[in-house]
Amino acid sequence: MKEAHLTRCQVATPPDVVRLVWSLISSQRPGQFFNSVLDLGAGDGRFSHVEGIYQSYVGVERDKSKTLNVKLPPNASLVIADAFQWEGSDYEICVGNPPYIRHHGLDAKWRDLALRNIEASGGPSLKKTANAFILFLTQALTRTKLDGIVAQVVPYEWVTRPSASELREFIQEKGWDVYVYRFDSNIFPTVLTTASITIIDKRGTTGAWKFGTINRSGSVTLSNHASGTRSRVIPYANGTDLCKAIRGLSPGGQEIFVLTEEERLFHSLKRGVDVRPCVTSLRSVNHEMERLDEAAFERLFVREGARCWLIRSDLDDHSPELKRYLSDTSDDAWKKYSTCTSRKIWWRYRPHPAPALLVASGFTSKGPKALLNQVGAVAVGSVYGVLLDGLPDLPQIMLTKLRDYDFRRRLVHHSNGLKKVEVRQLNAVLADLLPR
Repeated sequence: MKEAHLTRCQVATPPDVVRLVWSLISSQRPGQFFNSVLDLGAGDGRFSHVEGIYQSYVGVERDKSKTLNVKLPPNASLVIADAFQWEGSDYEICVGNPPYIRHHGLDAKWRDLALRNIEASGGPSLKKTANAFILFLTQALTRTKLDGIVAQVVPYEWVTRPSASELREFIQEKGWDVYVYRFDSNIFPTVLTTASITIIDKRGTTGAWKFGTINRSGSVTLSNHASGTRSRVIPYANGTDLCKAIRGLSPGGQEIFVLTEEERLFHSLKRGVDVRPCVTSLRSVNHEMERLDEAAFERLFVREGARCWLIRSDLDDHSPELKRYLSDTSDDAWKKYSTCTSRKIWWRYRPHPAPALLVASGFTSKGPKALLNQVGAVAVGSVYGVLLDGLPDLPQIMLTKLRDYDFRRRLVHHSNGLKKVEVRQLNAVLADLLPR
């Protein structure tokens, strides 16, 4: 994995959470004394600091700096190695808090080797878009005994995200029992995901999945579904030619491709020629607002200094001013972005159409903010666009239905009270709301 991401990705598990994990393990396996404990991505080996429950503990950690001057119990040891090249197996239990690294932060060669090793060890064929913690969680299953148990502190999102679907299907095929307890508070203040304690019991044969919320004192409240409510999580679906939600455009660095009004004027770029309106966030829009017209765009975005002008470097012909702006952009500025370096011409992005509706991806209330896009702005970044092809009044109909829909009860928690709807989940909702 990329060393810069590795340095930032591992967050130390609070001691009380370590104790809580072991307490849940003891509840799942009452009275069991574990002969062998494995911890992949062990850091300083803090999961070894528990008494009277295991005979030997082995932690595997590739970052040597995390293991310096570490004091371990006499029956515990740390191995400096890559968790996917280390060959130990047949452990009774695998505990830990694996690193959280999104797929684009993983070194491609390392990721491909890890995926091959997992599959060669009898694990599933995972997507290349799987987060690092999914790889570690899967590796934990391949390194434990047939009747072993896995207990990990991992983001709650794995229970629904498509990037972990192969892992979930693998577990279901095996018939193992799964218990996922979502923390009701933010145990990692610097991490923007909701943490959970996930327990996969390979001794189980019912294939039951149980969900709940847990507090720092260990009190658990069970729920029927991963949403934490009585409602099932919104499924994932593709859009259609009639109605389709799309992700916001990712042209590269927004500081290069999306300008403020002051920056536009400084570089003498003309509206409608060199730049076009765009929206990168709906945070400044109140929930009551239903349409983004020219006046609202000027008031909320242009005059407020928001990045709201998308440069038209996607076009074949550029004005002298835009040519000068692009040529003056330093190599160091754009080479930071893989989106730019992967293109034949770094600034030539593939354009998105202006959608009929603009929808925020994250929210804290009943549902995301949604607007009629009367100004013709392009959705950029975390803002989704909804493309509609039908009757002239369809955008207003769909907007009204979207704003009435209760997303809150059908999504998993993201972080700090924030919920996030994925673009394919939005497509599933739109399909249900379309007039028949």
